[in-house]
Amino acid sequence: MTKEQKDALARARGRPALPEELRTIPGTVRLTPARWEKLRLLGAAWLSQAIDRAKIPKE
Repeated sequence: MTKEQKDALARARGRPALPEELRTIPGTVRLTPARWEKLRLLGAAWLSQAIDRAKIPKE
């Protein structure tokens, strides 16, 4: 195996990057302990769906 092949294999290791539209960024939300518990039970998938369904109010 050549050095170039070894280098290519080394770069290819690890999890492939997600497309830009699927990447998430961390943030902070303040909730009461009861709401945090409810969110933990409902899960991240539920939260994502709820945000996607929500309509932005008109001013």
